[in-house]
Amino acid sequence: MRYDIYFHGGCFDGAASAAMLLYFLRLRGDDYGKFIPLTHPINKKWWKKLKPKNQMAIVDIIYHPKAAIWFDHHPTTFIDKKWEKNFKNDKNHVLNDGSPSCTGLIYRHFTKKFPPKADQPLAEKIGPPKRIKNLAHWADIIDRARFGSAKEAMGFGSAALRIAKSFVDKKPSLDYAKLLIKALSEKPLAFVEKFKPVRTRFLKHKRDLKKSLPEIKKRLVLRGKVVVLYGMEKRLAGARFASYYFYPQAKYSVRILKRDNNYVLSVGQNPWNPPKRPMIGQYLEKKYGGGGHSVAGSAAFTKKSDALREALNIADYLNKHV
Repeated sequence: MRYDIYFHGGCFDGAASAAMLLYFLRLRGDDYGKFIPLTHPINKKWWKKLKPKNQMAIVDIIYHPKAAIWFDHHPTTFIDKKWEKNFKNDKNHVLNDGSPSCTGLIYRHFTKKFPPKADQPLAEKIGPPKRIKNLAHWADIIDRARFGSAKEAMGFGSAALRIAKSFVDKKPSLDYAKLLIKALSEKPLAFVEKFKPVRTRFLKHKRDLKKSLPEIKKRLVLRGKVVVLYGMEKRLAGARFASYYFYPQAKYSVRILKRDNNYVLSVGQNPWNPPKRPMIGQYLEKKYGGGGHSVAGSAAFTKKSDALREALNIADYLNKHV
């Protein structure tokens, strides 16, 4: 069976999730047809009316009832109340919003829920190779920002981090995503990071980070316990964690990003100085039709003025829920 794999595009965990699923599909004799990246905000009307021609496998992105395989860890994954009501976890459809990454979720599902049987080949009884376990391990760290500090998060201390940095500044092409997905499903992280396209993008990020940090610092404004990053008409390297690097006392950050024809508010908690009960994704979904995790999320606006206004409103709301 061949599956068209829909995945969260422009995201290390999205590509790693597709790679992890591809590994387990091939283990049982299946394969992929096409890779289809999806990015937020997704056109919900289009998604509801979607009539896939081939079997769908979806990872790290919103639910669709026609998916033969689906894994996600976002609590705001359902865009239709009926879909949510009728959904039940089973061997091919899994939601776990407590999982640090979707990659790790897929790995743990297939290795723990379905242990080897007596009549399986020896290679399958031994279990996945170390490289697959390492991919899940690092996806858990990177997607949930389980680093010791903001400085470490912006650093380049592992092959996985260097690969992840190749995603963050320039939106990756489908060809690049396909290259990484297939490589991560077949090769160790230390091997993949040496690919010329990966190294080219990573080194560009490293150069851009040095230039971006002074610019980011000028654009940051601390509003209570929330640091707001203004004026991101262009992508600035390291912006996700730089807010906490410069303002470690902040509990939250709000970044105003220009993405294609939208202005996106990216909201997150400080992993190194977290609030007690963040519910960011749920709040953004209810208030603006956005979504995400409890610790991070986003909402999109077509007008810059709306995004600027709501950035302050969100900051004020978060200051009341520190």
